Amino acid sequence: MDACGISNMAKNDYRNDIVTELKQPLEFSGTDEIKDGKLHIHCVVSGEGNGALGGHLHWARVENFFVNAYVLPS
Repeated sequence: MDACGISNMAKNDYRNDIVTELKQPLEFSGTDEIKDGKLHIHCVVSGEGNGALGGHLHWARVENFFVNAYVLPS
């Protein structure tokens, strides 16, 4: 990915989602489900320096790279 927004819950309030925007080339791995017609994606991303971050994927921009998606019946 070229950039993305991922979130995790606040330490003292699980209802408060904190979104972090990452604007750099990133490796991406994720799993998801479709719930009530919406994608719910958990992901791990890694960029320069090999540090990894995980969370819920809110958005992603893919311009210079590609993403493969595999859909399996439930």
